[in-house]
Amino acid sequence: MPLRGGLEWLRARDPGLRAVRRSARVTLVACTGFYAARYGLGNDVAAIYALFGAIATSGMSFVPGTPRERARTLLAVLPVAAALVTLGTVLGVHSWTAALGMFGVGFLVSYAGVGAPRLGGLAGGLQALYILACFPPYAPATLWARLAGLATGMVLMAAAEMWLMPAPPPGRYADRLARAAALASSTLQALATEPRSPPFDGPERLMTAAQELRMSRVPDDERPTSASARHRALRQGATYMRHLLGQTRQLEQEPHDTPGTRDPAASRLLQASATACHGVALGLSGRGPAPSDAPYTAAASDLEAQMWRLNSAAVVRRGAIALDIAYTGTFLITAVRIALGAPVPADATPPAERPGPFWYAGRPTLSLYARCLQAHLTPRSVYFQNAVRIALALSAARLIVGGLDLGHGIWALLATITVMGTSATGTRTALWPAFGGTLAGAAVVTAMLYFVADHMVVYAVVLPPLYLLAFSAGPVLGMGWNQAFSTIAAAAAFAQLGPAKPGLAAVRFTDVVIGGVTGAVVGLLAWPQGGAGELRRACSRLLDQSTRAVTEIIDTIAGDGTAGDALARARLAQVIAEASYAQYATERGDPDPAHPADKDWMAILLAGNRVITMGQSLLDHCPPGVLAAWPLSAAHLRDAAHRLRLTALPLMYDLRSRKPRPTPAKPPDPNAPTDRTVIADVLAASGGQTPDPELYYAVDAAIWLTSLQGVITAIRPAADGRTAVPG
Repeated sequence: MPLRGGLEWLRARDPGLRAVRRSARVTLVACTGFYAARYGLGNDVAAIYALFGAIATSGMSFVPGTPRERARTLLAVLPVAAALVTLGTVLGVHSWTAALGMFGVGFLVSYAGVGAPRLGGLAGGLQALYILACFPPYAPATLWARLAGLATGMVLMAAAEMWLMPAPPPGRYADRLARAAALASSTLQALATEPRSPPFDGPERLMTAAQELRMSRVPDDERPTSASARHRALRQGATYMRHLLGQTRQLEQEPHDTPGTRDPAASRLLQASATACHGVALGLSGRGPAPSDAPYTAAASDLEAQMWRLNSAAVVRRGAIALDIAYTGTFLITAVRIALGAPVPADATPPAERPGPFWYAGRPTLSLYARCLQAHLTPRSVYFQNAVRIALALSAARLIVGGLDLGHGIWALLATITVMGTSATGTRTALWPAFGGTLAGAAVVTAMLYFVADHMVVYAVVLPPLYLLAFSAGPVLGMGWNQAFSTIAAAAAFAQLGPAKPGLAAVRFTDVVIGGVTGAVVGLLAWPQGGAGELRRACSRLLDQSTRAVTEIIDTIAGDGTAGDALARARLAQVIAEASYAQYATERGDPDPAHPADKDWMAILLAGNRVITMGQSLLDHCPPGVLAAWPLSAAHLRDAAHRLRLTALPLMYDLRSRKPRPTPAKPPDPNAPTDRTVIADVLAASGGQTPDPELYYAVDAAIWLTSLQGVITAIRPAADGRTAVPG
């Protein structure tokens, strides 16, 4: 590896090095603003706000994006930060007004992160600025000094993001999707070519590419989690890509070059799919225009007209899978065109079947963000729950601090923010390191204040290395070290503003204990399972409604029932599950440490998406009872739908109870009829002639059910925690 390329790889991959670079940038900016105001201007108020302005918006926050995007975000949020400081300064006149303001600020700032990961990443820092301003001394006359210091710290921080050791830009999720599309293209090209020689490890490579699209495999600052049309399209495109890769893997696992299994029409359609995937890869990587579905038009109609003429089960199955790949490819192309800002056809979904898969296309980001805010204004929303619990914890801590008249109560609320994990386990994980680190730091502060006393120059010299250690230690060594060094650094900063006594360390530790316990209690009572808990319920509901819809659809076309509202309920469950998954993907770190084997949530969403899209297509094109004239095929499809429901039931139970369900007394028969059996029945029923066109839908339904069975069966081990693919 060339030297320059090796350094770029190291900067992009080593989290410790990235943390040190970021820590050095924050430390330099924070200390520069502090020293300039304290010793240059002699203004203690401006000094502390310049220090906290940099720390709150960078050291305590996580803003994804490129250096330029992070700088723009900091400048754009400066008026909001100034408003919060002003509000805190005014409401700090009484403890109860400050607590009421704390509830409102805690809720609004947290809830604003719905569909906006940059705002969500800044929530803790913005809350800290209000906290700093609403504590004694109540001094509205110092407001202009506070705002000047805040602006200095944030503007310097924005400039540093761009020009002072700028962090390497994060990876792009679009590039991951492009790599998957390129692999699909090369594999489909090999499958379409005769003689073909796909790579020996082809199926494994396809599975690996599909797994790399999971959000749990993607760094925090690369995840497309915003409400924008681009990010929605990337998430949706990844779902279609995973299905396309799975179907391609099925074809690659077929016996190669078996006599009588070749169909030129199917090969042409696979070639068209390869061309389309190549266009997707070029468009997403920026090396070509937006992809087009033009390659599919002639090839798909040609295959539908030709695939039955050879009267071979292998040819029919291969052709049906090729059609499914092409059908998925058209959805993928639409999603990618939306992500690239290219025009797409208007949504033609009938009103009764809305929202359609691409309802958001062409809508401005602000409109989608407002819709997201409105949709989550419900107690069932994980965003709403999180905002309420943080608001309760912060306002309770502010009331307690005011009631006890704690002179350094700001540390209590900062501790509350620190320990407010998104789950009971996360809260417990944060609580003990916070206490232990603070206790260790308090012991060092006691000794430092005793021996150093009022020698300001010592505090000024040790402040930068202390903050550098504080910001670097957290990502590398853990939260306890971060708390210890932060305690010492804060004491060194405030010691330069006025006389400091050794008893200050004990006071701060008391404050942290009060704030930590308050945050822990509210966190444990208000929302014990976090985003993972709501996602479990949403995905269980999606599986339940989807498998019910499958059974209803098969009964309808087989002549044993009529279409009800099961598909509409599945569509609603899909919307809720997608929203819950978007929240889960924004949670930094492992939001479910008690169950580290991450579930393949995207596969569950894929199953729901496949039920809705293909199920609606069958209902639109198949009259009720269309397969009643072929009872054997209808019976096989009903059995397959029943088997799918039985496979999903234990998984639904596991997701709701978090405990594996005992093996059912009558497990699904592993030798149940598959799509091959249905295809053979269809060909036998045709008597050697071209089958009735209505029988095409029996094959489509069989391929559909087999695909769903494969997806849900693959999820089942992950839920049991036995052979789960690491998240």
